[in-house]
Amino acid sequence: MARIVVLGAALGGLQTALLLAADGHQVTVLERDPDPAPPDPEEAWSRWQRPGIPQLRLTHLPLASWLQLSEAQLPSLVERMTAAGAVRMNVLAPEPGMRGGLLPADVRFDTLAARRCLLEHVATRAAEAAGVRIERGVVCRGLRAGSDDGPRAKGRVPHVTGVETGTGPLAADLVVDCTGRRSPLPAWLRDIGVPGPVEEAGRRGFTYYCRYFRSADGALPASTFPLIAEHGSLGLLRIPADHGTYSLGLISRSHDHELRRLLRHEGAWCAAVRLFPGADAWLDGRPLTDGVQIMAGLTDRKRTLYDDEHPRVTGVVAVGDAWALTVPTIGRGLAMSMRHSLMLRDVLRRTGTADRVELVTAFGRATRDGLGGVYRRSTSYTRHRLAEMDAHAAGRRYRHPDWDRARALALLTQREPDALRAERAAAHLLPGAAAELSAPALVEAVDGLMPELERRMPPGPTRAHLLEAAAAG
Repeated sequence: MARIVVLGAALGGLQTALLLAADGHQVTVLERDPDPAPPDPEEAWSRWQRPGIPQLRLTHLPLASWLQLSEAQLPSLVERMTAAGAVRMNVLAPEPGMRGGLLPADVRFDTLAARRCLLEHVATRAAEAAGVRIERGVVCRGLRAGSDDGPRAKGRVPHVTGVETGTGPLAADLVVDCTGRRSPLPAWLRDIGVPGPVEEAGRRGFTYYCRYFRSADGALPASTFPLIAEHGSLGLLRIPADHGTYSLGLISRSHDHELRRLLRHEGAWCAAVRLFPGADAWLDGRPLTDGVQIMAGLTDRKRTLYDDEHPRVTGVVAVGDAWALTVPTIGRGLAMSMRHSLMLRDVLRRTGTADRVELVTAFGRATRDGLGGVYRRSTSYTRHRLAEMDAHAAGRRYRHPDWDRARALALLTQREPDALRAERAAAHLLPGAAAELSAPALVEAVDGLMPELERRMPPGPTRAHLLEAAAAG
């Protein structure tokens, strides 16, 4: 069994640590934020300071595929989260197009609704109970390295043997970077003579304007609602959570300076929310956040450390958002991180840490084959949605064959529950989703809506009306 150092005690790092500790590895998690988890998970909302996780109090909902994997691989973690107040919900149930009620097979669309800080708190306690050592207030300053000149290494490849911290060096057979989108791994690698990872990133992204509320009676507004509604240059997330709480999040382009100037103010934010049908009732709750919580500049980004045969470095891997970041709008981060952690666990089972090159190259292949397509589809969504927002702000309609088909499918989901099931299965990364989307009957129905889509302008306010309403608010 290996000595493994996991960098980062956010959800991605904790679930990675739990999976590896369950296989008998000696796992230490290093977290730079010093505050320990408070005694009660509900206190995490008001008392837990986590400056390293700026999204801790922003809108959050794991995908249904995350719950499927967690129940199969970390069932005690799911039990703890539910006991702490996380609410099991079906992502189909609130959708306006869900006519006829849920079927028994629709349990695959279940997930856990909760504020991220509650999930984080529970995962911390679960990791501690599993024997994972979590050291808080420890700043990782870089990597320790020797060299790997084995038969499969291309020249003398640097091999990471641990990390340098503010409290001294820590040796490891494997370092797992789970520090998320702010990962300093490229700089650390340069410091030990490794060329930076091959990085691709979008030039533009989204800004999120979020607020949390608590309902007076502990129940959500009774009307059906879409979890995400998109119109023109603005989107709205309406996400239930734990203990009668829920969040509303507006989404704009990061370079939309007109909206950014307005939506940081509560009155303008509320006015923009009211432009979405049925959203008024959601503003009746008691606000839990002081003002509008803003997170900006989020776009897709992927880093590649290895090719199939010749790594740049051994002894270190990047998992989850430290490897690839996708925009929070589609909520794939935690589910992708869980899949990535499972890939690492399974590769370790096959290779151990003795064959350094095989470990990192096998993990690289698994990452490419298992998550590369998900990342490409995510970047495609980002590119098209930003283009659509640009077009709306300019007073025209965005046209692209792939996006038109996606919009035709979205229209069909409002009329046909089976189309909604197929579309949600793909959105939540569920097994078999590709086959459902390519079913001949569904393809024919989408094709049949294309002429209607040609004549149909998106419902909702014009750009001028949006700006006028927000300014008045």
